[in-house]
Amino acid sequence: NSPNSLHLAPVYLHYLDEWIAALHQYHIAYYLDLLDLRTFKQGDGVPNADSLRRGARPYAFFDPKLIELQKVYAKELLLHYNPYTHEKLVNDPNLALVEICNENGFFLYSDRLSQLIEPYNSELNSLWCKWLIQKYHNRASLKKAWGDMGSVSVLGDNEHLSNSSVQLPDFSVTSASMPSNVTDVLRSPQRLSDGVRFLVHVQKQYFTEMHKYLRSIGLRVPITGVVSSTVVPDLASVADTCDFTAENWYGQSLDVDPQTGDRCYDDHNILNDDGLGGFAPYTAGLKWRHKPVVIREWDTTWPDPYRAASVPEVLAYASLQDYDAVLLFGYQTNTALNGAKPDSLNDFAVECDPTVWGMYALAGWAFLHNYIQPAVHSITQIYSSSNLYKWPNTSSALLQAAWSVRVNSGFSSGKSSLPVVPADADAQSQLANLFYTLENRGAPISPDDITNGIWHSDTGQITLYTHRDLLVVQSPALAMVAGKFDPKHTYRIGDLCFSTPTPYGAFMAIALDGKPLSKSRNLVIKMVSIAANTGQKLIPAPAGAPAKWELSNPGAAPVITMGTASSQPTKVWFLPKAHNQKPELLLSLHMKNGVWELDLHSQKIELACDTPAMSARLLGNRLSTLADAKAVSYSCTGELNGVVHQTVMERLLH
Repeated sequence: NSPNSLHLAPVYLHYLDEWIAALHQYHIAYYLDLLDLRTFKQGDGVPNADSLRRGARPYAFFDPKLIELQKVYAKELLLHYNPYTHEKLVNDPNLALVEICNENGFFLYSDRLSQLIEPYNSELNSLWCKWLIQKYHNRASLKKAWGDMGSVSVLGDNEHLSNSSVQLPDFSVTSASMPSNVTDVLRSPQRLSDGVRFLVHVQKQYFTEMHKYLRSIGLRVPITGVVSSTVVPDLASVADTCDFTAENWYGQSLDVDPQTGDRCYDDHNILNDDGLGGFAPYTAGLKWRHKPVVIREWDTTWPDPYRAASVPEVLAYASLQDYDAVLLFGYQTNTALNGAKPDSLNDFAVECDPTVWGMYALAGWAFLHNYIQPAVHSITQIYSSSNLYKWPNTSSALLQAAWSVRVNSGFSSGKSSLPVVPADADAQSQLANLFYTLENRGAPISPDDITNGIWHSDTGQITLYTHRDLLVVQSPALAMVAGKFDPKHTYRIGDLCFSTPTPYGAFMAIALDGKPLSKSRNLVIKMVSIAANTGQKLIPAPAGAPAKWELSNPGAAPVITMGTASSQPTKVWFLPKAHNQKPELLLSLHMKNGVWELDLHSQKIELACDTPAMSARLLGNRLSTLADAKAVSYSCTGELNGVVHQTVMERLLH
């Protein structure tokens, strides 16, 4: 609330110190972002500060005063001494990564470039003209290079380098939306190409300057900046100057109806989407020159009814692409968004959501211990200069190969694994040819996968059936099935079999000791399905709304998972080790939907279930969850009427 933003508020700095000290106690690393929602003020000496958006997007990338203020903030924060840890943040071993900025840059909000306020508009235009002078030296050379559009010179008679009056290209209007009889020289390919090159040049200067400064004050951890993974030159500017690339991915998020202000959603099934917006292709665009990749935010948010598949999908393909870190967004400890309480679901409250949070610890264990093998084969997209600096500029459809193999991008092949694919090639035919080549090299994939919507990883461990809304993952120590379940089908995952009446959910079996599932003595088997707030209601959105459904009532706690008794049970069993043996049923639980977990460890087997009065058999022993257990949210567990002892565990294993 001060008239400037030049000083850290002591009370919030105290909270930060306490939080970092608490993380130390639990050996949790943390990741700091230096510029996101900062509000610059007049007292900072910033012209027209009241008209800048939060984070000063994109002004913070080129204005010297704003860049200097970012350095002041970084120094004050990172050199701050934490009285609880007895370390400056810059020396804290728990500080893992630092981000110069989040969701910023010229290309992420390219439509704003023609609407910059003064004096920043003139400032950027002056930099543009200086860059043109360095490249073309004089107006005549520039006029010749840009040429004509039809009979009209691209460089206008009133545009001169000497007074910085040459206009930047118009990045906001697409050619398709222009009348056919209008020639827009601000949209000429030559001007646009130079405009992209210039903006990349400015961004690279910004990242280089900030990176160098952070190193000068003693920061040793990897540094990045977050721009847009779908704009190729944008991402390239980060890959050229920073230590890793990072981006956000959301399988579902809200849209606000501009007419009513209501929140609207599509019932988007992520397993039915194998296009460029799917997790694997979207995030694979981050890999440039084999630099490390961090997914700094991801989620498939409430109230998407299909979100149970999100954790298995992200685990599968983050492992296949060998990403370095994956951060779920987010965990809330204060009053949540839109006035919701912390114990009820909202868009980013995964700690309340059994469909996401329920699987997260197990998935984290599998990711950190490499339970899913990275892809064996790798392709590298090579961008030519003309292709990299064109506009519009979006990701190539070749990124769909990320469902099956590792994908990398760059400007030259270098030491990249073959085959190398020109990024400006016809994407669909090249993708088919690529899969044919990989098939001939022994990869268990085929061009038919593309048309059939069945994507096999080249490791043989992951299969995505997009037309069946189903993901199947099997490795020695991990088995997963997620998506739409067929109650008449038995899913075989390695030595494990599974069937269920639950229509949609996720099933995971993981050996925490890393042994094959059939030999593990520390095994967790878990299933999640659906979850909603009590009283939650979605109705069809009105005509003209941005999405299919409108959230008419968000509901409130407790969170419910709709577990009900079912005559057809959920079954889990291991296949017999010999042909003359009968399969022995491990679990038979007469429940549809709901959440349950089976832990087999040391000398006992334990079943936890969030729904009371559910009958079951555990290795032939009859039991039920207690009738008086209260299903008051995801955290409640029904208990067993009895204990299964070591002899039963030995019977299972042998």
